[in-house]
Amino acid sequence: SCYVEITAPGGAPSIKEFGSVELTADGKIVARSGSTPFGQGHHTTWAMIVADRLGVDMADITVITGDTDAVPSSNTTGGSRSVQIAGSAMADASQKLIDAAKPLAADLLEAAVDDITLDPETGHFHVVGTPARAIAWAQVAEAAPQPLVLENDFAQTAPTFPFGTHICVAEVDTETGAVRIERFVGVDDAGTLINPLLAAGQVHGGIAAGIAQALLEDGTFDADGNLISSNFADYAIISAAELPMFERHVSVTPTPLNPLGAKGIGESGSIGATPAVQNAVIDAVAHLGVTHIDMPLTPQRIWSALQSSGTVRGPD
Repeated sequence: SCYVEITAPGGAPSIKEFGSVELTADGKIVARSGSTPFGQGHHTTWAMIVADRLGVDMADITVITGDTDAVPSSNTTGGSRSVQIAGSAMADASQKLIDAAKPLAADLLEAAVDDITLDPETGHFHVVGTPARAIAWAQVAEAAPQPLVLENDFAQTAPTFPFGTHICVAEVDTETGAVRIERFVGVDDAGTLINPLLAAGQVHGGIAAGIAQALLEDGTFDADGNLISSNFADYAIISAAELPMFERHVSVTPTPLNPLGAKGIGESGSIGATPAVQNAVIDAVAHLGVTHIDMPLTPQRIWSALQSSGTVRGPD
C-alpha cells in the first residue's frame, strides 16, 4: 500500500501550542509544554529539542506538561501533531531565551550584544571569533536579576503530509482460512526525526495495530444489538506470536512549515499496514476467484469466501 496522511490538520490559528523555557537561578532549565503525552515520549523529545539549542545537558532540563499551575494554555494531543506544533513551540522559546541571555553575556564579556554568539556544542556564550573567553549558562543566571522565563505560542499555518509505502507478504491456508504474515516492510517519511528511536516505536506499534485491524479486530453484536466483544476476554488482541519482525526504513523530506522540519509519525504505521495486509491476502487468493473480503480477515471469512468461489472444496 502507498499512503499520504494529513497531520496537524486545521492550521493557524486553531492549531497552536504553548511552550516556555526558563533559566533558573541555579543555572538549570525548566521547559513547560501545553502538550500532554500519554506514552509517546514527549518529555524526552522536548528535552532533546531544548538541549540541542541551548547546548546544555539533558539531565539539567526539567520538563513539565499537563500542569495547569505551570502551563497557561494547551491544545489537543492528537492528529500526529505534537512534535511539529508543541516541539516547535519549545524550539522557538529556546531561541527567545538565547536572545534574552545575550545582553547579560555581553555585559559579562564587555562586548556588544551583536557580537555575542552561543556555541550549541558547549553551551557557552562568547564573542564571535574568540571562543577562548566564554560565559556559561550558570554565569548568565547569576547575572540575571530574576529567572529568565521566555514563552512562545507556535501556530503552524497549514497541515503537513507524511507519506510512505508498506509491503506485506502473507500466506493463506486455503483449507482453514488462516493467515500468516511472512514479511512486512515499511518505508515512512515524517520529515526530520527528532528522536529516531521513539519514532520507530510509534511506527512499530502502528504496524501491529494495523495488522490487528486487518486480521482480528471486530465489533460483534448479538441478535438484540448488544455488543458482545466489549472486553479483552472477547475482543481479539494481537500478540507477538502473530507478528513477524518488521523491516523499517525511513525517507526524510523536511517540511518548511515549522522550524524543526518535522511531520507527524504517530499514525503512519496503522495507516499503511492495514491496506497492505488486506491487499496481500486478496492477492494470495485472487487466483482462486476471490477478489474481495470484508475486514477483519478472520479464518472463517476467508474460508467462506473460498467456498463461495467454487474453486476450493470443503471437507468431505
